[in-house]
Amino acid sequence: MRCSNIRLLVNDYEACFHFYSQVLKLPLLRGDENSRYAEFDVESTTRLAISQREVMAEALGTDMADPELPHQDRLAVIFEVDDVDVTAARLVASGARQVMEPRDWTAWGIRAAHFRDPDGYLLEINRPLIPLSGL
Repeated sequence: MRCSNIRLLVNDYEACFHFYSQVLKLPLLRGDENSRYAEFDVESTTRLAISQREVMAEALGTDMADPELPHQDRLAVIFEVDDVDVTAARLVASGARQVMEPRDWTAWGIRAAHFRDPDGYLLEINRPLIPLSGL
């Protein structure tokens, strides 16, 4: 597994987009101020991404106010893997708590599965549906 990006799940997407693109002046790799998702170059093979918080909650069918998951939908650590299905099966067999089984997220351009660590943080394993060159 390779940590491909750290995704901040934000409440105010537009303000955060402005902060990372205009204040920190991070080069934009994907998205725009209206897309509700953007990736920035942080001079590393790992990228920084921001996503409108509700987008992930809607995708996973989770309740953002759930007191059992105090950290949900604030941060996601994303790992790129060679085979999402094989890796997901291995993680489940090892005792990982799966939130969403592997599926194609065509709007996101990835095949992904989602898990939670013991403290409730969201983890995603994914693989691009179409390999991206240069990222």
